[in-house]
Amino acid sequence: MAKVLIIVGSRREGNSFHLAKKLKEGLLGRRISCDIITPGNQKIYLCTGCMDCDTNGICDFKDDMESNINKVLDSDYLIFITPTRWNTLSGDLKIFMDRLNPLYSGRKLENKKMIALVVGSKPKSAYSTDGALTSLGSFGEAAKMNLVYKYEFNDCLKFQDILEQEENIKTVIEEIISLIG
Repeated sequence: MAKVLIIVGSRREGNSFHLAKKLKEGLLGRRISCDIITPGNQKIYLCTGCMDCDTNGICDFKDDMESNINKVLDSDYLIFITPTRWNTLSGDLKIFMDRLNPLYSGRKLENKKMIALVVGSKPKSAYSTDGALTSLGSFGEAAKMNLVYKYEFNDCLKFQDILEQEENIKTVIEEIISLIG
């Protein structure tokens, strides 16, 4: 059975979190193992660029990334969900991605299946989600991951606007389930 890890790039219980909860419900309903982590609500130190992990494959910091890295390694699919901030991904998600460097340097992310979901506050015509999708895609490409699916949710300015996009959420869940098999 496939294992899915959802990484939510927002520490508050807003649109990204509600989307993650809906995804988890849908996946568990199909008996697909699924877990959610929210890096912004964890103890995660900023990467200092010491590059020790490039040589020994282990980060010198002892924080919540130790268990996160194990969850990433144990997962078949990684679903990154981020709100857009200034047309790019959230700082919390960027910090998380930086701290995955021990896996990158050890080539342990290669061929991992990746799904990118972005939540924008503006309409599609305002291009508020393009930069976030590009950043996630670039991360996956550099790590030699397989970006198997991406989707943009737009017009989610207020705290729970995403819940008004029930049909889009349902479609995304079904498409992700069909990918996982």
